[in-house]
Amino acid sequence: MDPNYIVLFAVMGGSAVGYKLGFPAGAMVGGLIAGLIIKAVMHMGLDPRLDWLSWISQALVAYVIVRGSDFSSIAEIPRYLPAAVAYSFSLLIFTLGLAWIFSKLCKMDFLTSLFATTPGGLTGIAIVAVDIGADPTISVLFNICRIVTILILVPIIANVIVRY
Repeated sequence: MDPNYIVLFAVMGGSAVGYKLGFPAGAMVGGLIAGLIIKAVMHMGLDPRLDWLSWISQALVAYVIVRGSDFSSIAEIPRYLPAAVAYSFSLLIFTLGLAWIFSKLCKMDFLTSLFATTPGGLTGIAIVAVDIGADPTISVLFNICRIVTILILVPIIANVIVRY
């Protein structure tokens, strides 16, 4: 059987398991984990013939973001825009510093370290990392750890703050 079909079935199976278990973003995380495990076991690298798939996935992510957008509070944008811009630049500077630190500590290239430390959605980070030439596996690993940590700790911290 063609190894690409094995990876496809692993991603589909992992997605189904992740969704069924109710993990946050379970279909995506389950598919990523199962697909990456199979690729690692089979020693498969990046297939350069899949540029069209990257394009389709970027278009689908854009569609989901636009489709799910709610502009009912558009009148509030001018009031919050300066804070959002300041936040974005502060986060960018912090991310660049953190990427530099991790590139030195973990001995990884700066580009991979940048995508690993950049906050964002897993899909967007992975897609852009592949297009730019960074290692998407490491980037996704860092971001999965970040998201799981946040999903576990933020509700606990919020409960503590509300109670006390």
